Amino acid sequence: MKFGIDIGHNCPPDTGALGVQKEDDLTKAVGTQLMQKLKAAGHTVVDCTPKSANGVNDSLLRRANTANANNVNIFVSIHFNAFNKKACGTEVFGISNASKGIAQSVLKEIEKLGFKSRGVKSTQLMVLRKTQMPAILVECCFCDSPTDMAIFDAEKMAEAIKVGLIGEAKEESAKADDKDYILEITTPTVLKPSTEQSSDLPKESVIDIAPGKYPVLDAHFEEQHYWVKWPDKSKANRNEHFVFSGHCKIYEKD
Repeated sequence: MKFGIDIGHNCPPDTGALGVQKEDDLTKAVGTQLMQKLKAAGHTVVDCTPKSANGVNDSLLRRANTANANNVNIFVSIHFNAFNKKACGTEVFGISNASKGIAQSVLKEIEKLGFKSRGVKSTQLMVLRKTQMPAILVECCFCDSPTDMAIFDAEKMAEAIKVGLIGEAKEESAKADDKDYILEITTPTVLKPSTEQSSDLPKESVIDIAPGKYPVLDAHFEEQHYWVKWPDKSKANRNEHFVFSGHCKIYEKD
């Protein structure tokens, strides 16, 4: 088996979250050990982490292009989440059915380490959309969570991911987050479709939004976005999930 391993961020200006520990340091530690473990198990490994990039989107595209050019069988992107210092746990992203099966297997192994399962999710992240093989993005845990960082061990995390990748994928029900959050927008701004990663969007693809309070459906650091539920479906076209960054604050719903 040939694996493409992407050590998340670590390619300025594409740098990770800051928390109890730096995401860049954590992804490098886990990704490096994961590659070593897969090689020791007899598999071929391609390091898909770019050495340089012209921007975040270029960094993401280079990772996918490296996996495609090397015809890897499975692509794995390693990340750590960050939110509000209270959220915790692990979640794994995959789009295709094959990817979701692999994601579930990896999630199950990480959960055994004591991390809360936040489920398998199918958000259209660029490295998942642009790769030509089953691809997953692992949010190992929250680097800004004292709870997660207290039990985190890079070697054990790498081992769990390795076991999840090499073992058989099994179906398991995803556990929902037990917290509800509100995004309060404080300045008139725009929303853009969550399927778009680029900041250079055509004007017609963004939607004006007034200040107010909106339920948060999901949130993670990767593009510094929040997924909120847009109340006007007539403007939402095919998707009522949008991303937003800046001029806002997040708090738990009463």
